[in-house]
Amino acid sequence: MTLINKEKFLNGVGKAVDATNNAADKAEAYIKEHEIDKKTKKVASEAGKTAKKIGKKVGSKIADIIE
Repeated sequence: MTLINKEKFLNGVGKAVDATNNAADKAEAYIKEHEIDKKTKKVASEAGKTAKKIGKKVGSKIADIIE
């Protein structure tokens, strides 16, 4: 039966953590560089406004049909 070398295992885990942190840092830099947060908020805001307009029109049409 083979035993896992604790030192090698922890070294591997440390490398995985370092790689994950590096990827997160790169993703954060990319988001900041391309202003994705601002663009996403703008798109969400526009979608919300459009959904409200559509809801009002649908409600109006339903009210017309009911009357």
